[in-house]
Amino acid sequence: MSAKHNFIEFSKPFIEAARNVFETMVFTKLDPQKPSIKQGNTSKGDVSAVLGLNGEVEKDGVKRPYRAMLVLSWPYETYFKVASAMLMDTFTEFNEEIQDVGGEITNMIMGNAKRDLAGLGYTSNMAIPSMIEGKEHTISYPNGTIVILIPISSAHGPMYMELCYAEGDGN
Repeated sequence: MSAKHNFIEFSKPFIEAARNVFETMVFTKLDPQKPSIKQGNTSKGDVSAVLGLNGEVEKDGVKRPYRAMLVLSWPYETYFKVASAMLMDTFTEFNEEIQDVGGEITNMIMGNAKRDLAGLGYTSNMAIPSMIEGKEHTISYPNGTIVILIPISSAHGPMYMELCYAEGDGN
């Protein structure tokens, strides 16, 4: 099985997990749009949650290391609506009270996806999500990875999921 095929297989649990988390925790349905290869490292959103992971993938009795990253980015207005729905309060500016909402959502998505990935032969070691805030911030992706950008529509506004994946040790 090729790394390209593994990447497609690898990405599906994240999309399904995001749908589940947003329906149960943020009370909205997600409508993923057509994915594309992302150019550059400038975020599409103003607030991003970044979570790195690595592990091994076992296919046909062969184990190979992989490294990956999940990024969720929101324009400010969408982030405020998502935080408001999740925390059942109203937020209209970025502040300490809502700064970790994106990280919590990303953690939940990763937890759900990790379970499904295990069933596909992946072990996953994940980092603690980090938050980046500010217009046109940049994201550092793992070396040798291609970033797939998935625009997502919701009743709270647009958001973006970015996934990158590469097999091998990165050297």
